[in-house]
Amino acid sequence: MFVEFPDIHTHIHVLAPLLFFFLYAEIHFRFPGIPSRYFIKQPEILADVPHRINPGQPLPVLILIKDANRFPVTLQEINVDIISHNSRERIYHNTLNLDIDSEFWENLIDIDLSAKSKGSVQIDVEMHYHIAGKTYCIKNDNYKQTSHAPFDVLIDTHPLPKANNWYFGDLHYHSNYTSDQVEFGAPISASKTIAKRMGIDFFAVSDHSYDLDDHWNNFLKNDPDLKKWKHLWQTIEQINKEDDNFVIIPGEELSAGNHKNQNVHFLILNNREFFAGYGDSAEKILQTRPQWQISNVLKKLSPDAVSIASHPETNPPFVQRLLINRGKWHHADYTAQGLTGVQMWNGDKEHFLKHGLPAWIDLLLQGHKPVLLAGNDAHGNFNRFRQLSTPFWSMKENHLEVFAVARTGVFLEGSFTLDSLLQSIQKGKAIVTDGPFADLSLQEGNKLAKLGDTVQASNVQAEIKVLSSPAFGEISSIDLYIGDKIKRTEHPQSLDLPRDTGYSLELSVQLDNLPKSGYIRLVTVCKSKDREFHCFTNPVFINS
Repeated sequence: MFVEFPDIHTHIHVLAPLLFFFLYAEIHFRFPGIPSRYFIKQPEILADVPHRINPGQPLPVLILIKDANRFPVTLQEINVDIISHNSRERIYHNTLNLDIDSEFWENLIDIDLSAKSKGSVQIDVEMHYHIAGKTYCIKNDNYKQTSHAPFDVLIDTHPLPKANNWYFGDLHYHSNYTSDQVEFGAPISASKTIAKRMGIDFFAVSDHSYDLDDHWNNFLKNDPDLKKWKHLWQTIEQINKEDDNFVIIPGEELSAGNHKNQNVHFLILNNREFFAGYGDSAEKILQTRPQWQISNVLKKLSPDAVSIASHPETNPPFVQRLLINRGKWHHADYTAQGLTGVQMWNGDKEHFLKHGLPAWIDLLLQGHKPVLLAGNDAHGNFNRFRQLSTPFWSMKENHLEVFAVARTGVFLEGSFTLDSLLQSIQKGKAIVTDGPFADLSLQEGNKLAKLGDTVQASNVQAEIKVLSSPAFGEISSIDLYIGDKIKRTEHPQSLDLPRDTGYSLELSVQLDNLPKSGYIRLVTVCKSKDREFHCFTNPVFINS
């Protein structure tokens, strides 16, 4: 939003936009006297679509208009085109002539594509609107410095690969309860609809702690009654009651202190007590000390809560380290008693493979058992992430923080509920993937140990199941990794695959002379054209 600063004591930190390099497309925040190349006297008007939809599902098109209370607009017309095989076809047209003057307006359109092209297509959303005496026609968004390019969408002919009793979701997602001077997310109900069209079973709403304690229409002022936080829980509980086949996890992304008393992000899921954290929010001048320490938060959590280190191996930019005391997670923080898991995969797979995965393996070899989890930190962003590049100067787009690209799969032995989902996460019955499905269990006599369980023998039989689909390619490699906690080493055991592996494979592998204390985990790679897709399981542990 556009914010004026009458004096130096303004509640919001005047350096806020400079601190949040590479963040989100909030185009109405500026300083008096400082020009902004992307500021416009219009509301944000943008469309979004999922990057893929499951077979037989309609295409959901989300239209968002933000800050129309400051810049009233008349939305005249919406058109949607599909581009496939170099041909363009109009698949939706609606004349609205709708006057909009609210802070946040949404419209979700379902378009039947059953008779249209399958596979990879492009979607263009054209919007006509009238504001301040002028009429405009835009495609996909009205930002001044974005590409306005069509959205790439996979109309999949196969569902996401998974086995029975497995459920997949995104454990780090921001809704429109996150809304401040630099960022905002998408409505929860619309997000659920889009997720279901994609074949997703759950997601966690993890809005920032420093947004959830604000007044509804004023991010400059805290609300001691926490109406926003309470309303978030009420909304999620109501939505969950309406649908037995989908789960939304309530939570917050808390700004808390690491062992160096620096601000880090911490996912607290399904804990009704709110933790206030604004140390790195840039809301209060020179107040950058964390309100909570990681260890103190863990002591106060409900037994039903799940605690996750949020994008823990990401190094904050120098400006954020200097001015808002932003830090990262370290070994002393990972090993705090009571921590459930680590969200090492945060959308950017290359960063995960280079930094997050080795950090998790190091913890395993030292005898710790943090559950490996994935999320994307998407603020809406179902297809691409529009973000600020240089404050007041430029914007850019990427595909690194897009909803449900990196997914967490969870195995449930009973019914699919919020409680059973979180209990399975706590037990480590989880995998992370951007494509294939893989499962590992160890047969020890008459006992079958699944992910997160412990075997007590040096000789076991590994039972492996891998599934893929044409979207992710045929199975390319399957590797078991055997970790020895005593020697602090891990070695891979590549498995021989049939010549024509295809998209489905089940293997039984005899494993002898296992370490007395360690673990076994599974890594699967599939290839489609020039892309690789990965699945990593959590371990089955060894204690003989």
